Amino acid sequence: MQKRYTILVTGRVQRVGFRGFARLVANRHGIFGYAENLPDGSVRIVAEGREDELSSFCEELRAEEEPLISVESVTISESPFEGTFTHFEPHFGDFQKEMFQRSELGLEYLKEMIKLQKRSMRLQEEMVSTLRDMKKESKKHREALDRVIEAIHTQGVG
Repeated sequence: MQKRYTILVTGRVQRVGFRGFARLVANRHGIFGYAENLPDGSVRIVAEGREDELSSFCEELRAEEEPLISVESVTISESPFEGTFTHFEPHFGDFQKEMFQRSELGLEYLKEMIKLQKRSMRLQEEMVSTLRDMKKESKKHREALDRVIEAIHTQGVG
C-alpha cells in the first residue's frame, strides 16, 4: 500500500550532507519526495512510496554509519498518498550561502584532521622509540642468557 510520510529529523543534520544522504537512501528504496533544511536546524522530508519501503527508509535515515551525521530523533507523521512526486531531491537554499557554509565547514574538518594526524605522528614516534629501547633491553637479556648457557656447557653440567 502506498503512503505519504512527513519526517522530521533532528540532530547534527545540516551542513553535513544529510539531504544528499537521504536522496541516496530514498533511491535505494524507490521513495519519491524531497528533503529540506528548516530554520531550527532540523530537516523535513516529505516521502512517498510503499509502506514497507518507507519503513526501511525511515530506519536508514538514522545514519548510524555516517561519520559526520548524528541523528537524535526521527519523527514520522502519515498523511494520504498523493502521488505527486516523480523522484527524490534535496531542496537547497541560496546557492552562494550554502557553498560558503560548506567550504567553511570543510576547512574546519580539514584543520581537525591535520591536528589528529600530527598527534598520531607524535604517538607513532614515541612508540618507535619505546620499541627501540625494548629491543636494546631484549638484546642485553639475550646476551646474558647466552653467557649463562655457555657457562653451563663449558662446566659440563647437563
